[in-house]
Amino acid sequence: MKNIFKFNPMVITLAAAVMLGGCSEELLDQSNNNATSTANFGSSVAEVESAVNGAFHPITDTFFWGRIIHTGAIQRSDEFNVFPFGSNTAMATLLGNPGDRWATEPWQQLYKSIARCNNVIINIGEEQIADEAVRNGLVGQAYFLRAFDYWYLTNLYGSVPLITELPDLDNLLVDQAESSVIWAQIISDLEMAEAMLPETWEGDNAGRPTSGAATALKGKSYLYMKDWTNARTTLASLIGKYSLLPAEAYGDNFSDVNENNQESVFELQFLGQTTFIWGTDIPGTGTMGNYHIDYATPSKSPDKGHVINPWLKDLFEANNDTVRRNETLVYDYPGATGYGGLPFAQDLGDTTDEDNATVAGDITIATAAGVEPIFGKKYSGMDLGTRDQVDFLGTNVGNNWRIIRYADVLLMLAEALNEDNMTGDAATYLDMVRLRANLDGVASLNLSPEDMRTAIIEERAMELAGEGHRFFDLVRWGLADDYLGANSLHGSNPKSLSGGVFQANKHELVWIPSSELDANPNLVQNPGY
Repeated sequence: MKNIFKFNPMVITLAAAVMLGGCSEELLDQSNNNATSTANFGSSVAEVESAVNGAFHPITDTFFWGRIIHTGAIQRSDEFNVFPFGSNTAMATLLGNPGDRWATEPWQQLYKSIARCNNVIINIGEEQIADEAVRNGLVGQAYFLRAFDYWYLTNLYGSVPLITELPDLDNLLVDQAESSVIWAQIISDLEMAEAMLPETWEGDNAGRPTSGAATALKGKSYLYMKDWTNARTTLASLIGKYSLLPAEAYGDNFSDVNENNQESVFELQFLGQTTFIWGTDIPGTGTMGNYHIDYATPSKSPDKGHVINPWLKDLFEANNDTVRRNETLVYDYPGATGYGGLPFAQDLGDTTDEDNATVAGDITIATAAGVEPIFGKKYSGMDLGTRDQVDFLGTNVGNNWRIIRYADVLLMLAEALNEDNMTGDAATYLDMVRLRANLDGVASLNLSPEDMRTAIIEERAMELAGEGHRFFDLVRWGLADDYLGANSLHGSNPKSLSGGVFQANKHELVWIPSSELDANPNLVQNPGY
């Protein structure tokens, strides 16, 4: 049975420190018999394990990867044509501005996790845990997760405060750090994590970050920094340490079976559960896949859902790629199935209610809106059962989210090699991904660097569709305006259902939350907002 890291959220956070500012001394002078004081924190391994687990919880709960990162940042990409649903979808439809939802929660959750990581990194040493391997395994996770947190903060918000110490009550109004400083801290933390973390975890610890996960995120960071040489040497060190699943098991990369497998480099652990408390930082809650709301078909999503833009379908078909298409998209291709394995037309077609009145199905909803009925399959819950068996909020959805897969590593390595004038070597790793999908390789074509770049861009679109990479990829490639702007190379507006259009020098980042600007006058809003 899958294990979700349990914890006691016993950490001082910056937010908590701010809250204490208006309290009287008498009110502050209280004892909590159920808490561990900072003075004796780390007196047992179990206590530190609990604190480390507590640093994961803000990441997996509803207000970050459990849901909000998807309905906001990830679904900004050109893959998703989102049906507008008020403020909930304003960011995903490129219509959001300060005051709309979903910029505040990721900021808060990431900094909450960072504060908990800082607590472990600063306070745990040989005096607290004598066993070096045990100590390194715990502190190494904190270094990895702090890097993970800052990776998403800088790619979402740009220049953000860099906090690596415990809260200073006399200096709470921190400045934003330059992005280069944030990237340097990410690399430093990942190098610490590489040195401290084990290569594998066993038993209930399976799924915790490993040294390989730290190396992969470091290589990815170098790629985003356009440091091609460090990117390729870092990513190349992972070759042979993981392997691709066979073609017939490609769908295992997204289902609730065969998790933490040979292709998985790092995945966030989720567990469908009925103890649902929306976005609450309490042990035993917040690790279910509420992201289902954003990946379910329109008739099943409480937020009206989305369709997949036809360029992605066309790309699969142009490459005759049925292996990945069939696990990524659902439309009227031969053998297409929806929830519970039901045929496409049956599951997504019209139904009748108890009064024998027609209820529009997903196909009709899309067609009536003037878009093709193409729907996403990854993380939609279709693998878990029929529609009535999958909770509409996703509380019983427990698919781990694969953050980095080996296929991603291979494609990043191919990209770094190509950009570092090693195009022939790049083909080797691109072809490993293509051959798994039963496609012909490109090595024999002797592609130019420009053509290889295009091939890698298209391969990432097919291999990683719907997994949360595409928007960040478009931004770092400088292609976001080309595909999401007013003159989209797709030939139609990818956000046609809402009318949203990408604006260069604005939509690369989301807005700094208004609540943070109000609380800290040192912060500066991102351009365009």
